[in-house]
Amino acid sequence: MNKKILNILILLAVCVTAVTSCTKDSKGVSFMTTYADMTMNGPSTLFWELGEAFVDPGCEAKEGETDLTSQIAAKSNVDATKGGIYNITYSVNNSDGYPASVSRTVIVYEKSAPLNGYYDSKIDRDNAGVKSSRGPFSVLVFGVGNNEYHIQDLLGRWYDLGNSYGPAYAGPGVIKLKGDNTFEIVSAEPLAWGYPCLFTDVSTYTPATKTLVLHTRMEDVATMLFKVTLNNPSPIE
Repeated sequence: MNKKILNILILLAVCVTAVTSCTKDSKGVSFMTTYADMTMNGPSTLFWELGEAFVDPGCEAKEGETDLTSQIAAKSNVDATKGGIYNITYSVNNSDGYPASVSRTVIVYEKSAPLNGYYDSKIDRDNAGVKSSRGPFSVLVFGVGNNEYHIQDLLGRWYDLGNSYGPAYAGPGVIKLKGDNTFEIVSAEPLAWGYPCLFTDVSTYTPATKTLVLHTRMEDVATMLFKVTLNNPSPIE
């Protein structure tokens, strides 16, 4: 047999074998699935009055035209007796077992607290003598009871929005308004670097102008000082 013809026949045999093998191995591997389409009832961020029994607005889910709402599992840590930020996660599997989920933020707050609002922040930073400013950025302030307030970021969102690092680089905290209109820190959560915020000087509230002035720094970063001025509040609702 001609050597050229023989080589072609061998090549064809190898190709047929490869195609046959691939077909057997891949049989049943590829398929299409329809993920559940989930829709929350009500807003994704829900403000709830402190002390009121919490009622979850719930969520709906469909897989194509099939209603999966009754199969949704909700995981919640909401405690309406304590002011703060909570989460509800709704999850469901489709008919092929593939999961889908959506989450809601629930803010439990004292509705009558006078400092509630979204404030404009102006931040002045002194970094070992090098001064710079940023803002305005929106900062949420809401009452959690006993003259205490949750502040979205004790640094005025310098890193969160100013550097576009995201919420992990905000330093939220709870501060207490005292009778002389000064503040003290009750608690503070660390930024992603691991440092919570501290007050470095007297921080104040001026009722006539509805202005908060916070003097802060990150723990263990003594050379970087922030003066955060929060003013011009707009209502939460």
